[in-house]
Amino acid sequence: MMLRDINNMMVTRKNQLRTAANSATLGDLNARLLLGAVRRRGQVSRPELAAELGLSLQAVTRIVAGLCRDGLLQSCGKKTLGVGQPTQFYQLVPDAVFSIGIQLQRTQLQLVLVDFCGNILRRQHCPLHDWLPQQVQPALLQQTRQLLAQLSLQQQERLCGIGLAMPWFAGNSQFAARLYPQLSDDQLQALQQAWQGVDLAADLQAELQLAVFPENDGSAAAAAELWLGKPVAADFLYLYLDQLVAGGLVLNGQLWRGRHGNAAHLAVLPVNQGELLLQQPDASAINTALQATIALLDIPLVIIDSSDPRPLRPLISDIQQQFASWPGLGLLPPQLQAGSLGADAMVLGAAMLPLYQAYAADRTVL
Repeated sequence: MMLRDINNMMVTRKNQLRTAANSATLGDLNARLLLGAVRRRGQVSRPELAAELGLSLQAVTRIVAGLCRDGLLQSCGKKTLGVGQPTQFYQLVPDAVFSIGIQLQRTQLQLVLVDFCGNILRRQHCPLHDWLPQQVQPALLQQTRQLLAQLSLQQQERLCGIGLAMPWFAGNSQFAARLYPQLSDDQLQALQQAWQGVDLAADLQAELQLAVFPENDGSAAAAAELWLGKPVAADFLYLYLDQLVAGGLVLNGQLWRGRHGNAAHLAVLPVNQGELLLQQPDASAINTALQATIALLDIPLVIIDSSDPRPLRPLISDIQQQFASWPGLGLLPPQLQAGSLGADAMVLGAAMLPLYQAYAADRTVL
């Protein structure tokens, strides 16, 4: 794609964050775990946090006090838990931090402004009529500047960065051929060459002087499901069906990017009659792809989402019926779960990237 050195770039941008993540409180992994627990539960008491996290009530009280001082948590009243005095409950402060998410597809550009809770406050959409970088780059910069100009002073001061979710191999001719069937082989080759050496995230960061966090669009959507959805297991494979098939992987409650940020690139898995999954993403092909991934990873959960949720549940039902043959192969089929974010999964995933870097209990970004 356009990656010069993704690992060094992510470290540099992490250090440029101007947020409460730089506080002493968030240097504590337990504080990040606690924020995650509050995010999952919405409203929660200190005794409940202590029980869930395996921490002493004293430790939880100290962390909660620090996060309240940082403006990330707030009291939301008292409730009675069984017998005894009412207990104080806490929740995230929505306007503590803001983030911009950009979903770059080969045919359109979507942008959102979200608060700390993941609520979408503003939204923009821009069609792309050409996938050449000399057309994409100006549109990306113009649309981002347009959204930034609409932010209030408070939102500007509390903006923790911009997330960019996009195809990792932007110039891939095989993917482009499915979206632009009118292009000749020579035109597809020229398109692939035009993207070589292009780093949209680095260029956008240089123009705006704001931290920009790029991510594979499938991994970004998996991060959104992890943070904003309701996954029933800490390990899951994520599959997203849109213009093309995308995937992401979460292990031990953390986004697993892989060495090159390209983990769970499910679209290129060979399936029926030698075709790739991107060419035939039906129930039979997905079942074949899942057999390969589960044979390798042995994880308990697969989450499937789509930009069009209507055929999703029938598709999941069809895949589950094909699981009947798995025991004969020596495989234990995973639980299937429908994703919860639908058409907004990738753009919300993009918006989560700065927040994930700053606040997630992920040892790879601490």
